[in-house]
Amino acid sequence: MILISVTNLRYDHVSSNGYFRPTTPSLDALAAESLVFSNTFAQASWTLPGGISMFTGLYPFSHGVMNRTPGTRLPDKTRTLIDLLNQKGYRTAAFTGGFDYDPHWGLTSRFSHYEECKNTLSPAGGPPGPDYYGEFRCAVPKALEWLEGVRDKKFFLFLQSFDAHCPFGQDKGELYDTDYKGTVDFGRCLLTFEKTQPDVKDGLPYYSIKFQPKPGAAFTGTAVLGPEDVRHLIALYDEDVTFADKEIGRFLKQVKALGLEEKTIIIVTSEHGDMFGKHGRFMRGGPVRGTLYDDVIHVPLMIRHPKLRARRVDALVEQIDLMPTLASALALKPRAPLQGKNLGPAILEGRELHDYIFAGSGYDPGKSNGAFKNRSRIEAIRDKRYKLIRETVFEATGPVRQTEFYDILADADEMHDISGQALPVQAEMLKRLDERSAALFPLSRGGRERPSAGSSERLSRSAGP
Repeated sequence: MILISVTNLRYDHVSSNGYFRPTTPSLDALAAESLVFSNTFAQASWTLPGGISMFTGLYPFSHGVMNRTPGTRLPDKTRTLIDLLNQKGYRTAAFTGGFDYDPHWGLTSRFSHYEECKNTLSPAGGPPGPDYYGEFRCAVPKALEWLEGVRDKKFFLFLQSFDAHCPFGQDKGELYDTDYKGTVDFGRCLLTFEKTQPDVKDGLPYYSIKFQPKPGAAFTGTAVLGPEDVRHLIALYDEDVTFADKEIGRFLKQVKALGLEEKTIIIVTSEHGDMFGKHGRFMRGGPVRGTLYDDVIHVPLMIRHPKLRARRVDALVEQIDLMPTLASALALKPRAPLQGKNLGPAILEGRELHDYIFAGSGYDPGKSNGAFKNRSRIEAIRDKRYKLIRETVFEATGPVRQTEFYDILADADEMHDISGQALPVQAEMLKRLDERSAALFPLSRGGRERPSAGSSERLSRSAGP
């Protein structure tokens, strides 16, 4: 089995999903032979909690890894797909871009073989920090070398990179939007920390954004992005997606040459997407750690199974469903209850497994975070028509909460908040969100968030999405 994650890849920027640029010819070819899930949603807006949810089948509120503060680590007792595979004699290996997949966080340390392409530790030996995010052009050769050595054995390979993650433009704008004449330096991650309104000049929007003047520094740098700059930012992102796709194509070609294609399950997904100006947000910054608009949580998922017919699956899918699905495909039996669901009935019978999908996580910036000052939590609940997003920031004077509600069928871009209409369906979804949130991660009397003991078991046995 091979699992590939193109971190930060948006569902709607894959060309076979209808994107206007030919960004992903290799993934398009794979999709033509795969189960393609059209409605897969991540449970977090950033890589660390999202990646761990993918391997544990648990919501971030349950596995608890939602911060990069010292001491944050997935508990050894929390079982993962990796542990199940190791116990069954599989050779397991991961080749990643490091950072949020560094063994420091307690996930990739479970692989029997692990390599990352570029990552540095802070001088004090604390949590990992990016020197640059590792790319497929580094990880693919290492993965292929390992794969050749286990081709006749049972194996699980995880291949991940940050090619599509900011800073964008590793090929310097040589593929798309080549006539850009602006002066913005896109060699840094450009982001906002809140929902912002642009300055309007001559009827055109101009966004103020922030960046780090140098790695590890506070976000004190500022720049202004006009329409042509935003277009170029997206073009650079698309270029990086295409670069990643080329490396994936090279990898898959060699998988076929090794004679593994017809006896290997191949999965491609992403932990999250990104924001390019919607609601004045860039990257996934905000008063909370990220946003839960579909730009961010609607992610690609394709599974190529040698024995299953290629087709699109329209059922609602949570990314935590991946772990129990893959475990079932390999006849593995997790001992602990999971919150994700086996997608078998959706694949084989066309059944809907979820009335709603749920996403959410908390965030505590700690004492040394230069970007975020307050604890926060963000949650969303969505079906195929409506979506509710709730952000809570715990300020010194008390919690500040903001709720948004969207009719996805009428407003796919989530630009028109209709929460003020007080529709009955909004009240019902808010009730369901409150129930799920309270079971997963309730508030203590003092306003602090605390994990709910046994919440994994209760949720897995409860009715609902």
